[in-house]
Amino acid sequence: MTTHTLPRALGLLLLALSLSQGSSLAARAADLPPLKSGDIVFQNTSGSAQEAIMLASGTQYTHVGLVDVDAKGRAVVIEAVGPVRVMPLESWIKNGSGKKVTVKRLKALSDADAKEAVARARSYLGRPYDHFYYETRDQIYCSELIYAAFKEGANITVGVEQKVRDLNISTPAARKLIKERWRAHPLCKAKRAENFQACYDLILDQTLVTPASIARDSQVETIYTNFGKDAE
Repeated sequence: MTTHTLPRALGLLLLALSLSQGSSLAARAADLPPLKSGDIVFQNTSGSAQEAIMLASGTQYTHVGLVDVDAKGRAVVIEAVGPVRVMPLESWIKNGSGKKVTVKRLKALSDADAKEAVARARSYLGRPYDHFYYETRDQIYCSELIYAAFKEGANITVGVEQKVRDLNISTPAARKLIKERWRAHPLCKAKRAENFQACYDLILDQTLVTPASIARDSQVETIYTNFGKDAE
């Protein structure tokens, strides 16, 4: 880790600890403004993989989901965690550290495009979680689900596909995560990488979509947040 990234990393680690301890700013579904299908919700969840994501992308957001609102105004969240599933919004918020949530909305999203994006997200229901953040869709991770929903459903690109080497993966958390998983990584197995370094070199050129890149997309605007001004 370089000298200039150390303060940022330490700050994010301290933030993660404070989030895990709860907050007087905890949100409830009733606190949020009226949501629309196609809204994107962000939260922070705990775990070694989430810590690696947070430090690699420089954000508080480690998990993201897609909102669907029925005719009676009941909001649910489609998310990739374990298998892709649907959760009531209230339950989804409770699963986040400190019950913190940010809601973002595409500025020019039509009802028709929102419907297509939600339908595409739902087409992945039951799909296993991708612990390797790999490009294929046979398994899928949270921000990949959002990216695919809009790209494949409404032909809208939300977020940016980045190479792993362009993220800050020199942190101990990221390297530890890769060391734990490299032998089972589909790319490394396909290329028959014989050791960790050979696999690591392959992973560096892998592309992925982070929650941060979706949150920072100029097409989206913040509808609600109780994270604070430096969330992303």
